[in-house]
Amino acid sequence: MKKYRLTDQRTLLGIVSKLTATILQDRDTNQKFTFTSPVAVNDILKSVHITIETTEPMLSKPKSLVCVLKENRVELRVKPVNPYQDDLLQVYEILIEPLERSAKRAAIEDISAYELQMAQTADLGTVISIYGKTSIINQALNQWQVHLEQVLTNFGYFIKKIQIGFYYAADTQLMEALATSKAPYYVRDANRRIFYTDRGFYSPKKLSEIYVRSYLDSLLLNNTKSTLIFPFFSNGKVLLGYFEIISNLPDLGNSSLQSDIEGPEGIGPLLLFLDQKAEEFVFQLEFAYAKDWETIIRTTPVRDISQDGRGIGITLPKGSNIESRPIGSPVSFQLKINSSPYTFFGSLRSLKKGENDTTNIGVQIFQCDKVEGLSLLRSYASNLIGEAVS
Repeated sequence: MKKYRLTDQRTLLGIVSKLTATILQDRDTNQKFTFTSPVAVNDILKSVHITIETTEPMLSKPKSLVCVLKENRVELRVKPVNPYQDDLLQVYEILIEPLERSAKRAAIEDISAYELQMAQTADLGTVISIYGKTSIINQALNQWQVHLEQVLTNFGYFIKKIQIGFYYAADTQLMEALATSKAPYYVRDANRRIFYTDRGFYSPKKLSEIYVRSYLDSLLLNNTKSTLIFPFFSNGKVLLGYFEIISNLPDLGNSSLQSDIEGPEGIGPLLLFLDQKAEEFVFQLEFAYAKDWETIIRTTPVRDISQDGRGIGITLPKGSNIESRPIGSPVSFQLKINSSPYTFFGSLRSLKKGENDTTNIGVQIFQCDKVEGLSLLRSYASNLIGEAVS
């Protein structure tokens, strides 16, 4: 293992709290920053926020802040929390890379992935437009509607129902407009006729006033006060469909959205959560239609594992010939945990040339052949990382 990827909220907060007096550099611009006020936010993503400071005008919003400590290079991967507040950032991942003089690295390098396979996926857009909702798709829709309702309800949203639809069947003026714009859409309060139009959300002003009035009246007749429509895309960035979250209370029944929609627990974390869930949902559909699985290599070294067990880096030797594989291709591989084999399934997220003509790939993991597999991998990765960076 050459890098340790940390994502757990408590771990992230512990590390950033120790770096408040450290000068970090923007990886892209080399501009120097310090930060204050690291805080754990109890939002749907369990975020960690920091407030950055610089002595010069900010050249651009940083995406990665780096510093070198005594034994490790530390990289904070960050993203804006609020588009109107440049200095407030979410730390969503920390990479720790031991320097060559660090002796703790050797003890956990002997990790291998077995039976690495890749597959081609059917064009989901074509499948859906030709066949509509097949039994495979209907089953996935039912499972995901229930899953999203449960998760959002547990995090303080009052959900009447969630619908998952596809834009090939768009049959209203609103859905046709959203399919064209590829933008999300949010009615905050149908009774008071309040919409959300920041962050690229679709504005109802683009529709006729008569249609909007009729649309809002129909929501109220069905006791619907707020609706959020969030689009999802295939790995090829082709628009497929949408999550429609419906509530019979304003602002989806969530106090944070009602009191401070741009606050740290407002619309931003909800959008990031839905984006992650959309990616996972699309993978499930694409995986169901994957075909022509091909064995790439029988055994190969693992380069790094993320702390949440959802990401893995693998090094392929010279001659693997996978350069033509598109990002998003389905991937499967085995890992031995406590001497037992587990098969994990995910999608290709990155593909880069390594040293000595090797190829480094990054795989995002979505499921395992055994129910306990993902939680075991998460625990396994946390233990390895804990031993290495403690």
